[in-house]
Amino acid sequence: MYKRFRLSTFLVIVVLLFSACNFCKSSDKKAEVTEMEINKANSDLKKAPQFEVVTIDDQTISLKQSLADQKPMIVYFTASWCPMCAQNWPAISEVYPEYKDRVNFVAISIDPTDDDQVMTKLAKEKNINFPLVKGTPKVMIDFGVKTQATTVGINKAGYVAFQKDKAVLTADEYRELFEQLLK
Repeated sequence: MYKRFRLSTFLVIVVLLFSACNFCKSSDKKAEVTEMEINKANSDLKKAPQFEVVTIDDQTISLKQSLADQKPMIVYFTASWCPMCAQNWPAISEVYPEYKDRVNFVAISIDPTDDDQVMTKLAKEKNINFPLVKGTPKVMIDFGVKTQATTVGINKAGYVAFQKDKAVLTADEYRELFEQLLK
């Protein structure tokens, strides 16, 4: 009777261990499938260049941190003198508070003469409430952007999901872009 009990116990342990091993393999396969699906979804997209900037409020913003936080990012290329950009600032200011906890956003001037003083004055005069960065043309060049008033969306995996060149957008169109990145 004791031998039968030991054999039964041994068989139960073996079955449990076998089940646990198969569960781990199954989880690994699910992780591989998910990663493959992400890679397939991004295969037609361009990898966004890494960058780090400091806003006029001394806040450091980087793509690396955004991706680590699992947040998509929108980069808006602007200039203090740009009339098209000036048309977008109110729409962005309206939409930004609705999404700032779910999507990272930064507006970067393409003009090297747009220093902290110029951009701070601009933010006050135009009631800009979103993160604003002095003239940093290198980021624009790295992204391959050729003009101001360009909005670039980067998904959670670090790929450029969209690029709207030289576009004046409404608040609702910006909401659609933010929502597109959250899908």
